[in-house]
Amino acid sequence: MHGRRRELVREPTVDEKAQSKQRVDKYCALNTHVMELRSSNVYSEDALSTTRRLLELNTELHTIWNYRRQILVHLDGWKSEDGRQVILEQELAFLLEIIMKNIKSYWMWNHRVWALSQLPSPSWDRELKLVAKLLAVDARNFHGWDYRRFVVSKVKEAADDPVAVDVSEFAFTLEQINKDFANHSAWHNRSKLLPSVLQRCTDDERKKMMDDEIELIINAIYTDPEDQNAWLYHEWLLDIQPSRKEKCALLRDKVSKIRELLEIEDDSKRPLIELVETLVALDGLEPGSVTDAEKTECFDTLTRLKVLDSYHINKYIDTESMLCKRWQ
Repeated sequence: MHGRRRELVREPTVDEKAQSKQRVDKYCALNTHVMELRSSNVYSEDALSTTRRLLELNTELHTIWNYRRQILVHLDGWKSEDGRQVILEQELAFLLEIIMKNIKSYWMWNHRVWALSQLPSPSWDRELKLVAKLLAVDARNFHGWDYRRFVVSKVKEAADDPVAVDVSEFAFTLEQINKDFANHSAWHNRSKLLPSVLQRCTDDERKKMMDDEIELIINAIYTDPEDQNAWLYHEWLLDIQPSRKEKCALLRDKVSKIRELLEIEDDSKRPLIELVETLVALDGLEPGSVTDAEKTECFDTLTRLKVLDSYHINKYIDTESMLCKRWQ
C-alpha cells in the first residue's frame, strides 16, 4: 500500500509456532477474563489495568474500549473536575503509546476524541502539535487527518479569528502536498478549507488564489500524470466557480494544459481520459462551443484509449456511442 513493497513471508520454524501458540493462548485467556469482568459489572482500578493489557495486544476490540469508558466514569476521582482531569490526562498518555503502535485503529481514535470531549481543560494546541508529529510519520493516514479536522474545529471555537485558523491549515495542506503530490488526504482537506479562505479575499485576491491553485495542480500533474488526486481537485475547483462563464473558462484552460502535457506524455492514459471528459463537459455547459475539429479529437482519443487501456474498452465504446448520438 502507498508505494511500499510487500515483504515476503517465510514459513515459521517449529519453535516459532510453539511460541506463537503460547501467545495466542495467553491472549485468549486474558480476553475471556476481561469479558467476565465486564459481565460482572466490575469497574475497579484493577479492571482498568486489565483492559489496558488487553488493548495493548489488540486495539480493535471496540467492546473493550466501551467497557474501559464505563470503568473510567465509575472511578472515585471522576466525580470532581480535578480528579477527572488527572484520570483523562493519564488516559491520553496511554493512548499516545497505543497510537505509536497502531496509528490506523478506528477505535483508538474514537476513544481519544471521547477522552478529550470529557476533559475539563483540554489543550487543543497541544493536540494539534501531536497530530502534526503523527502525520510526519505517516502523512497519508486518513485517521490522522480526520482527527486533525476535529482538533482544528475545537481550536476555531476558541479562536478570536476562526478564518485565520483555516488560513493556517490551508498553508499546512500546501506543505504536505508539496512533499507528496499523491497525498489524497491533504488535497481533500485543502478542498474543505478553500471556501473559508476565499471569504476574506477581494476579487483580485480570489483570482490570484485560483491561479495559484491551478499552478499547483499543473505541477502535480506534470510530476505524475496518472495520479488521480490533482485531477479530482481540479473537478472540485470547477464546482465552486460562481458562474457558467467562469466554469467554461476553467475547462478551456484545462483543455489547453492537457494538450501541452500530451506533447510530452503522449501515451499517458489519464490525460487522454481527462481530455475527452473535459470537452464533453464543456459541450454540456455551453452547447456548440466544441468545434468539429475537437469532436474529431475526442473520437481519435477514444480510439487510442481502446488500445492503451483495453481493460476498459467497453467504457470507451459506450462513450463513443453516446457522443455519436449527440454530435453526428
